[in-house]
Amino acid sequence: MSKVLTTTDIRLGSAWLNVSLTPWKMLRASWESRKSYLEQDGALEQALTDLFYWQAGEVLALQGVAMIREEAWERYRRAGYSSAALLAEEVLPSVEAGHARIMGFGQALSEAYRLGVAKAAFDARTLQGLLEKALQAQGDAVQAVASQSLLLDSLFKALEENLQTGVSGITLAAWAHHILTQIRPYSDGNARAAFLLTNYILGREGAAPLLLWREQRYAYYEALQKADQGSITEWQALFLRGMQQSVLYLLSWGYPHSYSFDEALHIYNRRHQHWRSQQNRDRSQTIMNNRYTVFDYVEEILGQIANELGRQNENGESLGIKALVAKAYPDSPYYYQFTGEVSAYAKEHRYVFNRSLPRGWFKLKFYLSANKRCQLVLPIHHVGHDDATLAVGALLHYLEPLKYQRKRRMGRRRHPQQKERAVYLFAPLPLKQGPLAFNIAEDVATARPLLESYIRETLRSALIELANQIY
Repeated sequence: MSKVLTTTDIRLGSAWLNVSLTPWKMLRASWESRKSYLEQDGALEQALTDLFYWQAGEVLALQGVAMIREEAWERYRRAGYSSAALLAEEVLPSVEAGHARIMGFGQALSEAYRLGVAKAAFDARTLQGLLEKALQAQGDAVQAVASQSLLLDSLFKALEENLQTGVSGITLAAWAHHILTQIRPYSDGNARAAFLLTNYILGREGAAPLLLWREQRYAYYEALQKADQGSITEWQALFLRGMQQSVLYLLSWGYPHSYSFDEALHIYNRRHQHWRSQQNRDRSQTIMNNRYTVFDYVEEILGQIANELGRQNENGESLGIKALVAKAYPDSPYYYQFTGEVSAYAKEHRYVFNRSLPRGWFKLKFYLSANKRCQLVLPIHHVGHDDATLAVGALLHYLEPLKYQRKRRMGRRRHPQQKERAVYLFAPLPLKQGPLAFNIAEDVATARPLLESYIRETLRSALIELANQIY
């Protein structure tokens, strides 16, 4: 952005090649299986169309170019993306302008991705043509900045060379997106051009598009600025999270509620027959075994962390926090304890929480003082309309005492001197930590380092908030 580039700067450095793509590798099977399922169901084109329009709406909202309230989006989708569905809504800059910008950009994003899937030629002229379609609703012609044309050509040349040598398209997409925002080859629409180029590369790789939420505006610009300064860690992490968000969208995608009774019955029967034909006992056993392996990983990691938190110095003085690990595996009678919170968490992060499949949780309870307790909850649950994608989320609660109840058995107290136990309300504390999702239909050994990294990063954020509770 602020750096002045030369053609020698347009090269893929070793730092990009060393970035781990494990988060995407652990999710790719979910992306592929969901696409295959929807294709057999005859719904893939509709689902991808919805995804690209949603991607367009979020990018434009992130930029402040056009904005439709999320609550109005489903009505907009049910109406076939008709502007009439938005007449009662507050749309920026206006209903017609906002609608036209989302439609234009969404169609351009879709075309870029499909060109990539077809491995069609893609150069500066193609990119400018797509950008013109995206900006047509604004009535502005796309003006290429002549002084930047050589840099843009160098980018496309380097991109093609790296693709031909087998460099991962995920790495190249993140790199090219960043470089294009530095080159700024157009008078307007450079961020949108970066997303168009990214969609082409990811389509060529057969990967999920980059889907960022409007709330990630600050994270997006901050990560790019740090990448300008040579630190690409945050940008690569955000990029992979955006791909995860895209996978979760497709896993959670469903038909809009706009069909007649006969059409709805036909869809139901088709889906049910497909489900019955796909039952596989060996696959189900593998998923169950891997699910329990993930629970074992999390228990092991949390046990290690609890020991670290409670460590002592050479004089035997406590340096840490009194913390207790509790758990509920899928076969525990308490597996459902945080169902309401997980439902709200999934809605906040825009995916479907699958209640029909086994789930459980872990919690790390912190004793800040005799009367002040908090807990970090890690719910482990399935996501979307899929049986092989598992997610770990994060909830932070202040345990607020409500009342004291005497323990009763068979309706009568067995021990007169039995202690009373506290009943707590789980009052939410701020913790902006999205889920970690991965596929468990195959070996999950590579998920362990991802889980440890996620749990430790979550704990870092939780400890800051817990520190705020001490006064």
